Amino acid sequence: MKFLSVVILSLFLVACSSTEVRLYTRYLSDTDIKKISSKLDEANFTVITNTLSFPETIDQSTLLYSPFINGEKTLDILINSLSDIGWFIPNVEALVSGNHWYSKDSVGLFLLPEGVKQKDKVASQDLANDYESLHCDTVVNLLLNKDNSYQLSFANKTNDRTDHLKGSWKIRSYPYIELTSFNERWWFYFEIEQKIQSDKVSEINIIELKPVDSYSFFPNCSFVNGVRI
Repeated sequence: MKFLSVVILSLFLVACSSTEVRLYTRYLSDTDIKKISSKLDEANFTVITNTLSFPETIDQSTLLYSPFINGEKTLDILINSLSDIGWFIPNVEALVSGNHWYSKDSVGLFLLPEGVKQKDKVASQDLANDYESLHCDTVVNLLLNKDNSYQLSFANKTNDRTDHLKGSWKIRSYPYIELTSFNERWWFYFEIEQKIQSDKVSEINIIELKPVDSYSFFPNCSFVNGVRI
């Protein structure tokens, strides 16, 4: 009887388990995230959000699914649920190997609003990152936050002024980015350059911010960030 109870409980847990949807929210607004999560929750999916970078090969809304996914209609239900709230998935692929995220009953959902990510441009969401100085006589760190604020940090204090260390940033006219101090006394302009480099381990996606002028606080300094792909 005890054995039978265990079997029944196991079957119940399997029946009640829901497919995990790994929702990549990097290019989504808070409103979009809430709406999508709510809709998929209603359809009995378990939504797990993250802000990870998209693979370079993904330039449209994409669904990657595990070959071990449960239920013949699971993908149809997911795609139809998204369609109901205006999200259409033009690219659906089975991920057989090479990504441990989808080694069980789960899918990866990469949603791109129209026109957000273009192959020849770096989206503002991808610019928000931590940058290290390059070609510099001093060590400087530049942090571009997602709320469009910035912060400069110097390893060694080189100037008594501090009003240039924090402010806001925006893409003025691509490929140029503008940093403005909060007191609007200081402006810094950089050209955005994206390139691929490689080492013995893998390829690296590099974003470099090149100064348009030689600024006294960090003469001729570029700022770089690299992500392995």
